[in-house]
Amino acid sequence: MKVFNASLLAAVCSASVLLYVPAAHAGDGERIRQLQRTGQILPLEQILRKAREVHPGRVLDVDLDKNHGRYIYEIELLDPQGRVWEMELDARTGQLLDLEQDD
Repeated sequence: MKVFNASLLAAVCSASVLLYVPAAHAGDGERIRQLQRTGQILPLEQILRKAREVHPGRVLDVDLDKNHGRYIYEIELLDPQGRVWEMELDARTGQLLDLEQDD
């Protein structure tokens, strides 16, 4: 059984969103803008809107990865009941590829 302080978790979650940098590398911003300009990926705002349609909640983490030539956004959300959801969305179309509740 996991026990956590909800206030502490909320503070950590808020801080992680404020510190988020797409793809986790400082120099990747221009590359991500280029991928958006050429239509290879959707803007993060659109992806987050789609993710919240699947599960409303607070964003904990976002990663942009390339798997087998396909860009995929990996998103973790904390729902109002305190459950963490992990989802993968196709970065070009926004299609939901995978959804699971984190243990």
